[in-house]
Amino acid sequence: MPRRKEKEGQKLKYLDDDNLKKFLTYLEQLPNTYKNFYDTVLYKTLLATGLRIRECLALKWSDIDLQNGTLDVSKTLNCEKEVTSPKTKSSIRVIDLDNKTVLMLRLYKNRQAQVGREIGLTYEKVFSNSFDEYRDARALRSRLEKHLKLSDCPRLTFHAFRHTHASILLNAGLPYKEIQTRLGHAKLSMTMDIYSHLSKDNKKNATSFYEKAIEKLKSS
Repeated sequence: MPRRKEKEGQKLKYLDDDNLKKFLTYLEQLPNTYKNFYDTVLYKTLLATGLRIRECLALKWSDIDLQNGTLDVSKTLNCEKEVTSPKTKSSIRVIDLDNKTVLMLRLYKNRQAQVGREIGLTYEKVFSNSFDEYRDARALRSRLEKHLKLSDCPRLTFHAFRHTHASILLNAGLPYKEIQTRLGHAKLSMTMDIYSHLSKDNKKNATSFYEKAIEKLKSS
């Protein structure tokens, strides 16, 4: 029990607005190599979807509908890079993608296909290595740490992108229930326990939302 309390008391690690802006600006200014493009698309996909890193690395292009802007989460990778079922039944979900993320993935898919043609390979996996094999999240961690350091951002893990995604949605006013569904949490209480303290901006804006609602009611 004491161990659990200690864990709950730990500060949630994520990119706040200032660091997120720094990190995204840094990514946009990287040299236009395929390796940098791969890293950028991986990080931005995690930020835009809230996927767990192993869910993201398990993706195949057949899981992404670029025409309708959706992403199907139905599997994950274990530590041996084997495809397994997600953590819970609720982890199986369909995530809507924003237009910029769809465009980014289209460009990445085209560039990946170009690389594949040069070596006579057709890529099925979205974030594979050059042989279309699943990547190990641990092997990519050092690259993330390098990018964070060069962008003058705090040292974080891939899971921080998931927390950042939730923070952005929460402070944009999205209900906890919608965030729970998007993240694939088994229980609403889990989402609220993890992220309730990140909703300070929403609390500050509560009176503003109320005033707008009343004004809208009066004018209708």
